[in-house]
Amino acid sequence: MIVRRTYKAATIVLGGQQLVNLDYLKIPFQVGVLLDLVSGTINYSVEFTTDSLDGPFDPTTMRWITTQEFPQGSSGTIQATLNEPMTALRLNIQSMTGEARLSVIQGIGV
Repeated sequence: MIVRRTYKAATIVLGGQQLVNLDYLKIPFQVGVLLDLVSGTINYSVEFTTDSLDGPFDPTTMRWITTQEFPQGSSGTIQATLNEPMTALRLNIQSMTGEARLSVIQGIGV
């Protein structure tokens, strides 16, 4: 699974962005995450949840936890591999000018 999303300051709403569903049953669990600052500035974090995505769910009421790899106040390009099982992740933008791209890659597993 590969998800790439582009965020532009002129069109985003600050805060938690659209979530990316993950397969927490993959063994081993690994997700590659890249936030690439294309231009301008950004202040962000990447958050994850282990809440169930079965049935109707509301991202605003889910428990979101900030990753250690992309903490609050991150401001540039960061790449990391996340190894703890999670059901979804999202970008949380506190401020932004310009453009940034989020890429999330999860392999098939063994």
